[in-house]
Formats: sequence, C-alpha cells, structure tokens
Amino acid sequence: MVTLFRKSFFLLFFGTISIYTFAQEGTRTSDAVLKGKVMIIPFEPLMYMSEIDKKVNEQTDRTFNEIREKFRRELDIQLLLKLKKQTPTISFYLDSIKMARDLDHIYKSRTLSYELLDPKKGTPDSKKQKKITNGQLTVEMNNDVKFMNAKIINPSLLSTLNKKYDSEYFIFINELDIKTDMESYDAVSDSYQRNVIVHYTIMDKTKKIISAGAAVSKFSSLENDPKKIVDKTFVPIADYIANQFLSATKTSK
Repeated sequence: MVTLFRKSFFLLFFGTISIYTFAQEGTRTSDAVLKGKVMIIPFEPLMYMSEIDKKVNEQTDRTFNEIREKFRRELDIQLLLKLKKQTPTISFYLDSIKMARDLDHIYKSRTLSYELLDPKKGTPDSKKQKKITNGQLTVEMNNDVKFMNAKIINPSLLSTLNKKYDSEYFIFINELDIKTDMESYDAVSDSYQRNVIVHYTIMDKTKKIISAGAAVSKFSSLENDPKKIVDKTFVPIADYIANQFLSATKTSK
C-alpha cells in the first residue's frame, strides 16, 4: 500500500540515481478551485531506472524495451482507470499514433530536475540541480534530499494543449524507479523488499504546480511477474496520485 509521507519527513536520498525512502510518500500541494479535463503524460523512456529487469527477463523472456514499455503503459492505464471515474481524462495510449508527435513535443518543451524540498516552506530548493532537457540527463553524485520535478520551458505548451484537447490539468509522470532495498533482507525467506518510486508533477493550464512529489510502494524480490508487480504497486500508487489531483482540484462548495 501507499502511505502518506508528510513534507517534514520527505527524505528521498539518492546517489548515482539510487533512492532510499524512510516512508512511503512525498508530496507538496497547493489549493486550486477549477476542475476539468486532465491529461496524463507518461514518463519519457529515458526516465526508467530499474534494477529488476534481468530477473523479469529470466522469468518472462521479455526484453528490456518490452519490460520498460509494459510498466510505462500500465502506469498510465492505472491512472486512467482511477481518474476517469471522477473526471474526463486524456491518455496518450488511447491513440498513441495520432498523439505521438504531441508527446515528443511535450518532452522537448519541459525540463526535469532533481529538486530539494524545503521542509519548512514546502518549496523546492533550486541549489545543486541537474536537469534533463531534450533527452540529455546529468545527475549529481550526492545524498541531498530530492525528487524529480518538471518545469515548462515552452511558454505556449500548455495553452496549446488546452486548445487542442480541452485539457485543464496535466499530470506529468517524470520518472519511474524500481530499486532494491538490501537493508530489508530477510534470511528466513531469503528475500528483500523492492521500492517502486513514481515521481510526478501536477499542473494547471497556467503552469501552476498544484501537487508534486514521489509516491512509493513496495513488493518482494520473490515476485518477478510484471502483472503481479503492477497489481501490488502501480494500483495503489495510481490511486494515491489520482487522489492528490482530485483533492487539489476539488471545487469549494
């Protein structure tokens, strides 16, 4: 399950793109009053960091690209299933050929950076950031408290998407990490826990960030079936992110 992780306890340590969490959830939110159609933007394939693909391949014979695309698609689908019950939702996977050009344009129009979250102010610290722009990734080698955040560098991007798709809100899935927690090793079962970490940013059409953070869920190293991994981890993560969106955009009555 995904457990709430408040601002003052948001501790995502990373080095060489590895993340360890002391709790299950990190987020920061702000109030919003509008509610409308939401667009889900799947993570760029470059932003898939996994330590389980070899094990999955041994069990399923899926290639790296097939495993990555399976998880990328399933995360999008789970979010769609959660959101469409409450609000009109746009998924690039519903018409991937037609929308592929727009998705590529989105990736080139935003930048990603590991940002510090100031626990006192609930805002990111812009110091010591490395960014990904137009497909180029550079990562700092340190143990700062960070999560992957998205910013728009093309001023017309969201207004263009709003006009074309009538989308009021945008859920950017910025990165998917699947990491091994060796400190959780259990000698009796000869197993350990793995962390699934989804970094996300939710914006409205004015580029205002209304929620951002990282949702984390766990599963056993004994499990290497992609479908079961999705059911155990992606479902609760999608539920949490969807609830963050719905809570932040709930119209005051």
